[in-house]
Amino acid sequence: MYLSIIVLPLLGSIVTGFFGRKIGVTGARLLSCTSIIITTILAIISYLEVGFNNNPVSINLFP
Repeated sequence: MYLSIIVLPLLGSIVTGFFGRKIGVTGARLLSCTSIIITTILAIISYLEVGFNNNPVSINLFP
């Protein structure tokens, strides 16, 4: 979940940037807004989990 907060906006912008003409204006708008909305919801959930429940989180990117 925590890595998807970073990856979703990046993936949405890459797809919109490279394939914007193929998916159309409406598709590009829908894709970018959906990725930002999902990222916002996940960020709120992670904030509540870490901030209020005092659950420490560590993410190992590389072994």
